[in-house]
Amino acid sequence: MKRAGIQPSGAVVLVTGASSGIGRAIAMAFGKAGARVAVAARRAELLNEVAAAIGDCLAIPTDLADESSAIAMVDRTVGHFGRIDVLVNNAAVIIVSRADEVSPDELMQSFRANVVGPIVATNRALRYMRNQGRGHIINIGSPGFLIGIPLYTPYVCSKAAMSGWTRTIQAEWEGTGIVVSEYFPGYVATGSPAVSRYGAVTQDAIIEPERKGISTLFVRPKTPEQVARQIVRLVQRPRLIAYSSRIAAFGAWIANIPERRIAIASGMARAVRKRLGLPVFSD
Repeated sequence: MKRAGIQPSGAVVLVTGASSGIGRAIAMAFGKAGARVAVAARRAELLNEVAAAIGDCLAIPTDLADESSAIAMVDRTVGHFGRIDVLVNNAAVIIVSRADEVSPDELMQSFRANVVGPIVATNRALRYMRNQGRGHIINIGSPGFLIGIPLYTPYVCSKAAMSGWTRTIQAEWEGTGIVVSEYFPGYVATGSPAVSRYGAVTQDAIIEPERKGISTLFVRPKTPEQVARQIVRLVQRPRLIAYSSRIAAFGAWIANIPERRIAIASGMARAVRKRLGLPVFSD
């Protein structure tokens, strides 16, 4: 089925997690394309800098882990611009923890911010989009849950749940004029470390220094700007699922081959344990 696209010029686009990294680049790209942009994130100072750089932009300090804040974010966007055409659910909390020591609090923190918040925001946006007769929800996923990224248990589990929700509403809302896309960025070099009980963990911590063979396919990072351009095109030409590259799509396919998936992921596990000085299991 061909799905109607939205031209960015003049469209109202709300981007979460927009204070840095992928979210910032997406917001900037839509601003450059002529969209009226609302940006949301927890870090107000950085968010205001992004809004100032874009120009016609609304900054909304938001903690998606708080349901009332997620609702207010959408309402403020519509109150300011009069409508909402695109919601990009990009914000995510990344917690690094070994699977055998992950706490219920860490899991709940991830799920509140990475799943519950986006669901609440999307359902709020849906009210307005239905009245408009159209809208586009873009959920930024992660192929990490397909591979099973070691030591990222809370993040991986929450992203798996988000993918399940995305595909459910794709089915439920098909043919309504509300398009839902799942976008897999793969490995993107944002330079943002994850804060954990082990201290700051850099993005390349899971990469094997002596990587060989097929593993080399999974360590060629995209830039946030490359991802942002693809998201703008996705709004213009909607698809149910999109990957940042053929390599990311290949990674999703190869994740269905258990032995190959384990070979790649266990190599990541060895690499991150070596960098952090960790044994396999916690004491």
